[in-house]
Amino acid sequence: MLLSTLLSTGLFSLLAAAIPAEQKRPTKTATVTSTSTCVATGTTSDTPPEPTSTYQSCGGFRIQQKPCPTGQICIDDPYRGGCGMACDAPGICVTPTFCGGFAGLRCRDGRKMCVDDPRDDCDPKNGGADCGGICV
Repeated sequence: MLLSTLLSTGLFSLLAAAIPAEQKRPTKTATVTSTSTCVATGTTSDTPPEPTSTYQSCGGFRIQQKPCPTGQICIDDPYRGGCGMACDAPGICVTPTFCGGFAGLRCRDGRKMCVDDPRDDCDPKNGGADCGGICV
């Protein structure tokens, strides 16, 4: 019995050592919720807020995608919820105005909200409490 226990322990140790380190760590799988809105502060709300402006549509699964005007970028529409352009939904064109970050800067136009800036690698849901955002 002792020999069996020692052999199984040794075999388990050898198998564990043979697995590459990147496979030992648990991986995160992105989950998509249909009504969750991520903002630069890392908070979420169950329902998207009401839009305060009209934005030009861009991106999405279209035969001819309409590009954004010069100086604007195409982002997921935070007022629609869902998985956005990742699910072939159209986005909106916005002029990137910085907000959030370490100083927690608010949007100058108080009717707009600060959403995560998709151009950076900072993730407010994954340790990025100081992520910068853009006003929408």
